[in-house]
Amino acid sequence: MRRSFRSHSQGHALAELNITPLLDLVFVLLIIFMITTPLMEQQLPVDLPKATTSLPTTMPDPKSILTLTLSKDGSVLLGSEKVTLDQLTPLLTQRKARDPELVVSLRADSSLPYEKIFRALEAVRSAGARLDLANTPDIRK
Repeated sequence: MRRSFRSHSQGHALAELNITPLLDLVFVLLIIFMITTPLMEQQLPVDLPKATTSLPTTMPDPKSILTLTLSKDGSVLLGSEKVTLDQLTPLLTQRKARDPELVVSLRADSSLPYEKIFRALEAVRSAGARLDLANTPDIRK
């Protein structure tokens, strides 16, 4: 007659969950998110003008900054939303009503005609938002 002996460790299920692989996954996703988030602002290729000096300003709350991009081909982006120049004033007025500290960061291609830039500046001014002009630092000093 053959007898089978089992130890106690073979008869019980493992009741602990190993979270190490889950933490590895969370850290990898966090790193990917941290790398790709700053790149999401650069949705349209824009050749910014060069600046020889930078004006000292106080840094606004990052949540209050809204990017307005004017590209060489005439495309206009307000944040990540494609709009027309005629829609800018009402949209900026709505955003200003929701956020009184609104700062519009204007990114305009250096080859754009003055009229298009002026129309965008006029929309920001009529909405009552603060304006920030994006540029590329001139490193030839």
